Amino acid sequence: MKNFMLAGVTLIALAAAGPAFAADMPVKAPVAPPVLDPWTGFYLGGNVGYSWGNWNNDSINGNFPAGSGFTNTASTSVKGWVAGGQVGYNKLYGPWLLGVEADFQGTGQKADMDGTTALTIATTTISISELNHWKMPWFATVRGRLGATVADSWLLYVTGGLAVGRADYTHTSTATVTTPGGSATATLVFEDGATRLGGAVGAGIEKAIDAHWRVKAEYLYLDFGSHTFISGTGFDTNIRMRDNIVRVGFNYRFTQN
Repeated sequence: MKNFMLAGVTLIALAAAGPAFAADMPVKAPVAPPVLDPWTGFYLGGNVGYSWGNWNNDSINGNFPAGSGFTNTASTSVKGWVAGGQVGYNKLYGPWLLGVEADFQGTGQKADMDGTTALTIATTTISISELNHWKMPWFATVRGRLGATVADSWLLYVTGGLAVGRADYTHTSTATVTTPGGSATATLVFEDGATRLGGAVGAGIEKAIDAHWRVKAEYLYLDFGSHTFISGTGFDTNIRMRDNIVRVGFNYRFTQN
């Protein structure tokens, strides 16, 4: 009987002390969820921006207005809007990112330069007008990207690769001869275009908003080399084509780790 009573008292004591023992037991910290890679995967996006560049011109016939006459050389500020889309793939290696991107841009980049000069001999006046028009209707690039992530959601990167673009040049030359008996006008119009292969280099910054959406700002320098337009016309014009592009855009990432 005494043993039975002793066992009962012991069980009651252990039951009363149980919560205190449980409170003193070590508790494992919750396991933090793994950090998701916010950059690896395919993406598609769009952009808008502005383009400008000084296209150096060298003509054999004095196509370009200069004061009261014409000259053989000109540095033309060709500029305008750009808009287009891009597609690419990124792969993250620790804090470093490697990627490839292709884009296509339509542009309103253009420039005009015109002028008139006149020469009077006795009762005859000869007026000469020269009109020049440049434009780049589109360009595209295929580039590699090398970047570093900052605080996981920011990306700083440099980029470089191939560029291809279309350049068009139109020259209109008009001569008007005026005499006491009347006047006569002759106009020559020369148009030429070239699709040029060149290079692109630049840098940018991109921000991951969530698992899919990113926004970015980017600068690109394009160089398409030199090309002689309207060759063989007597108004042959060699043009050196270089451009600066600034643009902002967005990307949508399709895959998520």
